[in-house]
Amino acid sequence: MCDCFLLHRQICSDIVQKDLLLYRLWCSCVHLICCGYVTRRLFRMVSYQGKAKSLQNILPELSFAHRMRPSYPPTHNVTRGTWSRSQRQMFWSLFASILFLASPCKGFFPNFWSKVLILSWDSHTHQCITEEAICNVTLEVLRDTTKQDGVQGDKEICHSLGFWRAVRDVVNSNANMDFKSSTKHDPVYHFDSERVDSSIAMLRQIWTQIVLSIRAKEYKSARNSLGQLFHSLQDFYSHSNWVEMGQRSVYLHLLQPEEPAVPVAKEDTPTCKDCITATCRHNILLTQTNSQNTPNLLTTGYTRSSPYKPKGKCSHGGLLDISQHLSAKGGINKDTTSPMFSPHHYLHKEAADLAAKATLMALRELKDTVGPKAFLKLFSVRQAPALVFVIDTTGSMFEEITAARLRAHSIIQRRANSAEQPGTFLLVPFHDP
Repeated sequence: MCDCFLLHRQICSDIVQKDLLLYRLWCSCVHLICCGYVTRRLFRMVSYQGKAKSLQNILPELSFAHRMRPSYPPTHNVTRGTWSRSQRQMFWSLFASILFLASPCKGFFPNFWSKVLILSWDSHTHQCITEEAICNVTLEVLRDTTKQDGVQGDKEICHSLGFWRAVRDVVNSNANMDFKSSTKHDPVYHFDSERVDSSIAMLRQIWTQIVLSIRAKEYKSARNSLGQLFHSLQDFYSHSNWVEMGQRSVYLHLLQPEEPAVPVAKEDTPTCKDCITATCRHNILLTQTNSQNTPNLLTTGYTRSSPYKPKGKCSHGGLLDISQHLSAKGGINKDTTSPMFSPHHYLHKEAADLAAKATLMALRELKDTVGPKAFLKLFSVRQAPALVFVIDTTGSMFEEITAARLRAHSIIQRRANSAEQPGTFLLVPFHDP
């Protein structure tokens, strides 16, 4: 079985470099197969009584360390519905193996299939936050420009294949931040390990790249950078103590240098206390207090072992974070609604709402910076075609011209209020001497 897990990880590593959709499908299939297998084996194990095949014969098939276990003679005293110590050990080893299938994610989980893997159906993901924001702002721009510039209506955008391909580019780039080896463990891309200043500088650099790419009409590159920016921007609200500070508005300083900044806790300032339960409440220390007795220093959780986590600092937390066992134990992430993966799961909705507002604000600022036409081109929203009438104005063609005018008028009246309405109507007269 260990060989199967290693094979799974190798396949995922190969697939994710080629097509993220295939990766999602592969992970979901493996998850369903493993859940079915584990359920079937556990059901047979617990309900077995008086059969030739005992628990000691089933156990070696599932345990990772079965080759190191001593051989015992078969026994037949398994009672229906009871769990022995060996059964519990096997159950937890199987449970850990299923968690092993899910690649560790930083920030809101990347997409729908992540919710399937962790069985957290009400969690907000990077995918849903990004897609909803892009759709809402694009529709706003369309409603403002349809009458003036003849852009296709907001009804047609829902059926535009080009638009959804552009949205997919942004979503995939966002999710890739959790999968690519160059970004998934770098705290700067995820607002981890109190690298807040470096992360802010990186955000502003990416913003500049997006604007320059759009002005150079390199829309594919701009969409890729936009996905990266959204991932880090959304991670801030899930990984920092911004929500715990009582903030209910976005942190404007992230993309706007002229806005006031909130100081970040220094390296020698303790920010958390130990939490030994799955749900951590009030584990963030009041590092510096104001008149409302609330913390006003920013901090973010540490993950893994690089950079080294100083004593007393907050961890990211969750089963996939190895730094949660270092002082201060526990964690502060709000990635999901599951306490298994997010110690501050009870604040997930607040963090997701702020991440959505920040994404909407960034898109509207981008529209104001590059202009509505360039913004729509970024998402492959094209102008509707014009309907052109070319009519001969030669005097000898009076009867034909009159018939052509009536016919053109009829076409315009019929299509003016239909779903096939062109963006513009053009008349090109010519004279044939």
